[in-house]
Amino acid sequence: MKKCSSCQKEKPFDFFHKDKTRLFGYSNYCKLCKKEKDAKSYSYSEQEKNRKDEWRLKFPERKNAQGKVYTAVKSGRLVRLPCFVCGDNAEAHHPDYSRPLDVVWLCSPHHRQAHAIV
Repeated sequence: MKKCSSCQKEKPFDFFHKDKTRLFGYSNYCKLCKKEKDAKSYSYSEQEKNRKDEWRLKFPERKNAQGKVYTAVKSGRLVRLPCFVCGDNAEAHHPDYSRPLDVVWLCSPHHRQAHAIV
């Protein structure tokens, strides 16, 4: 028997997913609580969906450039580099959206600064 960290109920081990990283080899959450937790974390509110849809409609060239960079990185045609300024983990910055694969790799704070300057 194992106690779920979420619902605090004792349940047999077969009510938990296997997890080799845990002490007893099972998840801390029962399958039911884990399913509910995952459903909450992956669901967007209608307001968030509308905001994202509005952004896509307002800036189609940016969305297109992001998609091309994602595909190029995934396929290996474009290699993700560290931040050009500080060497931290980076994201792609497009100085010109008409050239989607011509990017500068900047960490999130430096990326925000670059957009604030323009």
